[in-house]
Amino acid sequence: MTNTHRINRPRGKIVAAVLTAVLISLAMGIYHYVPIDERLENTYYYSFGYKFAVGLLINLAILLFLLTPLSILVDGLLLYRKKDNTYKRLLVAIVAYGLLGFIGGIIYSIFTRNFSTFSAQTIHIIVCSLVFLTFQLVLNRSFLHSSSYR
Repeated sequence: MTNTHRINRPRGKIVAAVLTAVLISLAMGIYHYVPIDERLENTYYYSFGYKFAVGLLINLAILLFLLTPLSILVDGLLLYRKKDNTYKRLLVAIVAYGLLGFIGGIIYSIFTRNFSTFSAQTIHIIVCSLVFLTFQLVLNRSFLHSSSYR
């Protein structure tokens, strides 16, 4: 396998998916956490650990079973664009992963039968797919340097 195909390694995708799930769950847990001083009386609040754990399970399922297989398909389609310069390939990859997140949001809404929160779910999955792409690029570092291997 040549260095230009390193972005397609499943091991790197799985590590990127786990890191993305942890980062997104951590961010969502911090965002939804209500400090003890601001809590209302007679109202139950979930702890940060509970929100993080549940968010991690949901995000891992979305990333491992929905976005990772779709990203393998997108990366296969992106291999046909070898003649573009590095920045154009990066821009095409960002657009492709944004579209991947939108399609993933549609698939997620179909399987959960929940279209009332379609926009929030779709935005969440688009953000997950873009963070997933970022972790893949950082972990592999071959995407930006692949032009030197031609």
